Amino acid sequence: MSSSSVPALPSEIQTLADLFAWRVAETPTTEAYREHDPATDRWVSTTWLEAAQRVARFTERLSELNLARGARIGILLPNGLDAVCMDQAALALACTPVPMHALDNPASIAYILSDSDATLLIVDSDTQWSAIASVGTALPSLALVLVRKRESASNVVAGTVPVQSLDEWLSRAASPQGRARSPSPDAEDLAALVYTSGTTGRPKGVMLTHGNVVSNVKATLQRVAPLSSDVFLSFLPLSHTFERTAGYYLPIAAGSCVAFARSTSRLPEDMQAVRPTIMVSVPRIYERVYAKLQAMLAESPAKLRLFEWAQTVGWRRFCRAQGLSVNGFAPAFLDELVWPLLDRHVARPLLAQFGGRLRVAVSGGAALSQSIAQWLSRLEYMSSGTRKWSRAGNDLHLCGPAGSVSWRSLARYFNIKIAA
Repeated sequence: MSSSSVPALPSEIQTLADLFAWRVAETPTTEAYREHDPATDRWVSTTWLEAAQRVARFTERLSELNLARGARIGILLPNGLDAVCMDQAALALACTPVPMHALDNPASIAYILSDSDATLLIVDSDTQWSAIASVGTALPSLALVLVRKRESASNVVAGTVPVQSLDEWLSRAASPQGRARSPSPDAEDLAALVYTSGTTGRPKGVMLTHGNVVSNVKATLQRVAPLSSDVFLSFLPLSHTFERTAGYYLPIAAGSCVAFARSTSRLPEDMQAVRPTIMVSVPRIYERVYAKLQAMLAESPAKLRLFEWAQTVGWRRFCRAQGLSVNGFAPAFLDELVWPLLDRHVARPLLAQFGGRLRVAVSGGAALSQSIAQWLSRLEYMSSGTRKWSRAGNDLHLCGPAGSVSWRSLARYFNIKIAA
């Protein structure tokens, strides 16, 4: 596949299981995921075929449990390959993933497990499960807990639910009696039961079908086509519908690589190590970067004036490219004349904060303030002089103000609020 374009998805792709299988068949040897290994302090890559092989192990073991169609599978893991594998295995067997925020409090998790009638739960550690079990919420449907980090020798850490190590569970030989073939999912089967944050009361489960999500992915590809050469940096929780669609399933459709950030606190380090080309974020992250930048500039009046000049020129270039009116008298040729200076001393250092390769920056989940939106829009045209981006080929204007057509289109797909 060419890295310059992404074709429309085949019409026969109706479920997320179809989507993943199609991607593996299309580009089996290209990089799919990248994770940091703390033992070696290195980033480890996984191809689509390798990811599919691990998903197959999860699927085989899940199928031996003879779970009912639509059975709820609780996933309480940080973003990473294991979270993807359990999600894909559940989807392949027509079960329903119930993704939960890895940092949520035990009482909230216990409520979600009870309300969803979860049959199986995978967590990061048995200590995490102990905290959930100690809440005392009745979980009559929960039959098994899998833990990635096993710290207790007993099969029961807390309560009466059996607990097994994920590695041991995956390594067990297949049952000699074999297994009944589980049915494939349909477009109307649930692809996720995503719970709200609970800020306005008890968390509420939102039912999303395969058809819902696949439709969103296909519609997004028509307007915002990631390249197979793109690298996403994933740090929003996969319990967030925005991240699941834009930062997880969309890269599968495009054949892009997803690198999983270690944590939001280490995001600056990960940006430098991964050098992402696409970043899907909430406004808070962009606000932090902007605040840090302002604090640095406040120490140098000369740098502040240079930055403001570059911002002004960048905004004019953005307006011209978008067909918007340009305030004041500022001939375009003058902006292009001064641009090499501004590019060298402002644009390149700014882009370096994001790793130096960022070409698409998407904000969602909450209103993006006008000041931050304009800053990001200016950043695009403060960099196009060296990267030679065209209006048609460059999607960084997705973070532009409400006047940007592309931004409005993406907002409609993900129900993003745009600040006035």
